[in-house]
Amino acid sequence: MKALILDDDNEVCEFIASVLKESGVACEIFLDPLQALGSMNSNKYDFAFVDIGLPKMDGLEFSRRFKERYPESDVVLITGAGDYDKAVQAIKIGAYDFLRKAFKRLDISMCVARLIEKRQLYRVQKRKEVLDFANKVAFQLMHELRNPITAIGGFSRIIHARECPDENLKEYTKIIFDQSLRLEKVFNEVLKHLQAGAEKL
Repeated sequence: MKALILDDDNEVCEFIASVLKESGVACEIFLDPLQALGSMNSNKYDFAFVDIGLPKMDGLEFSRRFKERYPESDVVLITGAGDYDKAVQAIKIGAYDFLRKAFKRLDISMCVARLIEKRQLYRVQKRKEVLDFANKVAFQLMHELRNPITAIGGFSRIIHARECPDENLKEYTKIIFDQSLRLEKVFNEVLKHLQAGAEKL
């Protein structure tokens, strides 16, 4: 798992990062929201810790953009003494939780534990969805393949046994060719769906 930490106070960032690392979560620290936004083009984050009172960009605005980029990921807001109302507002629009400065190590640790548990449950559910989908595709594949395989096998045996009249040879060969194209199309379609399912994991 990987987390983004965004706060203009480096000590706060390092404090949160130390708890995340103890929990086995990789993290990246940003003091500038614009740099953090740029990192989202090449990284995938499972959750983010975001200070509400940021320079250059409000933490709520950053959180909104983060959720747009990672709709399944969670945001924990870091609030100051005067930010409580904003934090409550953020929870209503989709933030997972908030930490009020000066939070203790246990506060972060408990929050991270909940985040990890939620993420693990999410991944288990996604794997189940992919497996269910794969089973469905396999069943459909067997159904779709039966007819072309039967046709290809039957007409190939007729040609191989030389029981095919010369006037029918071209017709039978075309049937085999057409059914081969059908098989290829089915396989490509299944592969596309399975790849799309794997990307959800």
